[in-house]
Amino acid sequence: MMTSRSILGTLVLVAALTACKRESTIPILTISPANHDIAATSGDVVGFVIGGRSENSTLARILIQSKRGNGFTTTVKDSSLSGTRFVWNWEYLVAHATDPYNELLTFTLFDANGDQMSTTRKLYVSLSQTVLQETSGHLFYTRSSALHPEAAFDVQERVQVLYTVDSARRDVQDNTMGGADDLSRSWISPAGGRFVRFNGFDYANATDVSLRNAFNSGIPSEQLDNLTTGDLIITRLGSLAPNNGYYAVLRITDVIDESGSDNDRYTFNLKWASFVE
Repeated sequence: MMTSRSILGTLVLVAALTACKRESTIPILTISPANHDIAATSGDVVGFVIGGRSENSTLARILIQSKRGNGFTTTVKDSSLSGTRFVWNWEYLVAHATDPYNELLTFTLFDANGDQMSTTRKLYVSLSQTVLQETSGHLFYTRSSALHPEAAFDVQERVQVLYTVDSARRDVQDNTMGGADDLSRSWISPAGGRFVRFNGFDYANATDVSLRNAFNSGIPSEQLDNLTTGDLIITRLGSLAPNNGYYAVLRITDVIDESGSDNDRYTFNLKWASFVE
């Protein structure tokens, strides 16, 4: 006859064996670096080595999610898997921001049986300044040109666009009234952007932070007039979500106002930066 003590011992043994069995059936997920807390700088690329294996099933899926501070959880990567093991080299771009922040990355590995294993890494992000690169040779034409209807410019794509395309793509547009022979030397933003003329801006050494600060130190306008060669025009795009701050500085290299209006145009170089604000 079993005593209460022997019954209790048997139950404990069964529970332990069940736990061991359960632990052995779940997929095994490893992440390098092994440290759960990682110091990072905005704009950096953080490298991870992700490994997974399953002893009792094939692997099905790897899910990587991100949660910044108290914000929403978003999916960074969601990929199907096959086989019983894998190793990935994965790189994550740390977003720019206006203030230091923490970001939690959650890695979850699923097998074909629906079992899963998760682990996390927390990024402690400090701010850096990134020297901006320049693209050159951009242009767009007057609204009055019968030959060139590309009277606007998409700053994000860095291409001239027709003045009839969706207004969200017309970040900068010539403000010449139809039929006028003289170039207006005036810009508007049908996309809802704002402009600051800042000819004292240090364009040569521009960084993402100095560009944003220069815009914020000025008085943004819906329209700029009397544009001339050498002007530095800083804009914040209006077509994006409010927390997506996309800034650009346009250095006007020429304002061409020929006889007639068909070839009247603006040429400029460009630097840009984006932030999560």
